[in-house]
Amino acid sequence: MNGQHHVSRRQFLNAGAAAGFMIPASRVLGQAVAAPPSGQFRFAKVGCGGMGGGDLNSTAGAGGVVVGLCDTDAKKAEGAYKKYPDVPKFTDYRKMLDRLEKEIDGVVISTPDHTHACIALDAMRRGKHVYVQKPLARTYEECRLMLDAARKYKVVTQMGNQGHAGAGLILWKKMMDAGAFGEIEHVHTWSDRPIWPQGMTQPPAPEQTPDGVDWECWIGPAAMRPFSSAYAPFKWRGWWDFGCGAIGDMACHNMDPAFWILQLGMPTSIKAEASAPAGIAYPAWSIIELTFPATPVCPKGVKVTWYDGKKLPARPENAHPQLNLGGNGCLVVGSKMTAMGGSHASPPMPIALGKEAYSPAVKEAERAWREELKKTQGCNHYGQWVEACKAHDLKKPGSNFEYSVPMTQVLLLGCIALRFPGVELKWDARNARFTNHAEANRWLASAQRDGFKLRA
Repeated sequence: MNGQHHVSRRQFLNAGAAAGFMIPASRVLGQAVAAPPSGQFRFAKVGCGGMGGGDLNSTAGAGGVVVGLCDTDAKKAEGAYKKYPDVPKFTDYRKMLDRLEKEIDGVVISTPDHTHACIALDAMRRGKHVYVQKPLARTYEECRLMLDAARKYKVVTQMGNQGHAGAGLILWKKMMDAGAFGEIEHVHTWSDRPIWPQGMTQPPAPEQTPDGVDWECWIGPAAMRPFSSAYAPFKWRGWWDFGCGAIGDMACHNMDPAFWILQLGMPTSIKAEASAPAGIAYPAWSIIELTFPATPVCPKGVKVTWYDGKKLPARPENAHPQLNLGGNGCLVVGSKMTAMGGSHASPPMPIALGKEAYSPAVKEAERAWREELKKTQGCNHYGQWVEACKAHDLKKPGSNFEYSVPMTQVLLLGCIALRFPGVELKWDARNARFTNHAEANRWLASAQRDGFKLRA
């Protein structure tokens, strides 16, 4: 699979003429293609099973042409491999990027969290646009390196929090701009995750690596250890070295409306409660309170509280006594109005009135906005990135790294706080360090294993 003959784009297009017949320009590697070569966006896919398969199909559906497929688990990628039988296939992304570098315009990355950064950095250093599933990376430093690379190599970027391109976020913003909330008093956001094991205190027993699994490449930059089904293919999120727990999985979706409309940056302090301190694994449940300084729309600053593991915020005052908060959501509490939305930045719904009067004009405007949004299909999150890549428009994707790196870094500071429950960690954003806890600073970065380069 890794050793198959490589054909360059030019060789592919000219092969037919050289042989005395013409290859139809409408097909590339078995795919029907409408645009001529100069107008095509060709991408490689790293991680092809599960969510990776969805990202693959959505990017292709948005007009992308698949030229390379990579997955460390051939069985998990079987569906994608069958759908694109003529596309070159690899288990090692480094070999794919080396062999197909001249054919690739962009790379879509849907792998476990701990390999996001090394793959994206390798691609960006080659001048390739990148789409990276959420959360962007596993450590604060990895996020910084990714943002630095995006700026240096001037590539188009997008993080996979699909709701950021949806109509729901538009309605959240319209409400905020109209002053519907009044003074923001608190934000609560939560998830029903984890839906995988957490709270482990011992590593799992070694198992035989299954046939078709490239364990060396799956481990990537992390410290090598034996294969275990407790890690792959699905349960890696609960382990510190591989994932970012529940907050890493869902806060990029559920906290997105608050981060966006309140123009939040980095917090000044973080304090966590948890079932137990995080160690080799994340705790079974957690509540993380993030205190943010003043922003243009929150002159007094604001607190954002995250809940997971079946923990939920209290029902807002004046809300209906039978209000169901659901498994995932975002709740913005204001002096005039409290509104709640579900996961993936879904549209907000006013659920309670505050101390101040809620303007009838705003209420009427809300009805008009909802009617307007019913007629709107919304923006295709994947198409947004594909079209931006074609135009080399670095700002067009709504969740580009300028936006998604700071948001991810906030969540990763929350992960660090889980190692020290009950301790209020003070954060110095200018110097990117905790000022009152030297041990916490240790977790801002991680070691890198030979062969998987993070730092240039």
